[in-house]
Amino acid sequence: MFNLCVFLALAVFSGFASAHSFDERYDLPIPLEFFIVGGGLVVGLSFLLLVFSANYWPNLRLRPLHRISVPSTWIIRFGIRLLRTCSLLLFCLVLSAGFWGSNNPLLNLATNFVWINWWLGCSMSIAILGNFWPVLNPWNSLFDCIHFILQKWGFKKGLEFACCQYPQWLGLYFATGLLLAWSWMEVVYPIAFVPARVSTIALVWTLFNLMGMSIFGKLVWQSRGDVFAVYFAMLGQFGIFSSAADKRSIHLRLLGAGLVQDAHLWREVNGFAGFIIAMLSIVLFDGLHASQFWVVFQGLLQLLGLNGIVSSAYISGTLGLLLIWAFFAGLYYLSCVVSSRFFSLGSSANVANLFAGSLIPIAVAYLIAHGFSSLMIQGQNLIFLISDPLSLGWNLFGTAEFRPDIAIIDAGTTWYLAVSAIVIGHVMALVVSHCLAITLSGSPRIASLITLPLTVLMILFTMLSLMIIAEPMTTSTFSILPNIGFTQEP
Repeated sequence: MFNLCVFLALAVFSGFASAHSFDERYDLPIPLEFFIVGGGLVVGLSFLLLVFSANYWPNLRLRPLHRISVPSTWIIRFGIRLLRTCSLLLFCLVLSAGFWGSNNPLLNLATNFVWINWWLGCSMSIAILGNFWPVLNPWNSLFDCIHFILQKWGFKKGLEFACCQYPQWLGLYFATGLLLAWSWMEVVYPIAFVPARVSTIALVWTLFNLMGMSIFGKLVWQSRGDVFAVYFAMLGQFGIFSSAADKRSIHLRLLGAGLVQDAHLWREVNGFAGFIIAMLSIVLFDGLHASQFWVVFQGLLQLLGLNGIVSSAYISGTLGLLLIWAFFAGLYYLSCVVSSRFFSLGSSANVANLFAGSLIPIAVAYLIAHGFSSLMIQGQNLIFLISDPLSLGWNLFGTAEFRPDIAIIDAGTTWYLAVSAIVIGHVMALVVSHCLAITLSGSPRIASLITLPLTVLMILFTMLSLMIIAEPMTTSTFSILPNIGFTQEP
């Protein structure tokens, strides 16, 4: 029974397997179970430290550390317009490269830029620095350009009709579906390997995005329906910089403090928790679909007599993605149900929305553990691709002969970075959840009890994450795979 439970846990949480594809494995200096148990103990002891230091919490202030004034000068305005123009031109160049560049995805600017430099690089940068995506958003700039031109031609409303009100009940459910669909297109329907499809999807999304901003209004659509704007806004709450309400200054704050300061922005929005859980699920699904556990998952479907699902890679992939999201959502909502029942915190849905922001540090940690090595190695491709974006033999910037340094980061460095990110991410999640609980109870000690169910889940997730991330990239005297009938090839 234990082996079966371990197998199921590994099958569900094997999201990091495909992210660290090193030819050589890192030989751990100590048995792997030391890392696993140690990581769980760090998270557990951090919770105890929060409990014992309860008397100091009322004096904790998460206000911005420093206010940086940004004068509204022509230089600042010109710089912002220059950035927006460059972003829009780069977007057009990426689209062109997808249609008319090399058919080899490794030598095409569109595939490399979209999946590595933008999706990974921009996500990690925003998570650390803050949400600068509104400045770089090419769809935002394109909408403003068309809107300006139409107004000059005599159309008073321009492109923004705002003729419909976005349904309040829909909240972020639609954006959650789009985020899962984005992962589905990347992994199940592999447009990542076909440059022309990447550009086609980008064009379709451009038209859809412009329609959404026109019908519901630009600001409303970007805060509810634009999946990428919402995704980056969530990550940006974790960053150290934020814009002030008057838009004339920038606040410097502690990493993760924005999750507490901006909690009121999402507390009443339907589907907020589901969206955050989707941010975790798509990372896990990416690794699961490319690992040996996917074969086992298909075998389980066959044992259940679902051969029709197994025969279709699209259907089985869709089912796997939804099951991972449902599994995480179920565990999270279960912990919220326990907290709400024992402490009379209101409905479980409200509690889930309140504490959902505390999962963002874990999403950032998974993002770094899963994609940092890919960003460092494959992200270098942009240096030579930008000199010849259409594969015409150009050398615009003199970098066409550049070749990436694959030794820039090794398996050992990636392992310790991933361990640190996962453990620190879960510890920061505990601190954020504790701060959010204080807003409910007003008592630091009661807040510790409220977050106890969520803490148990975080300890479990920490240990499982470390176990799974070690499987494809390390060697150790400890291995749980033989106990469940698997053999790992070197």
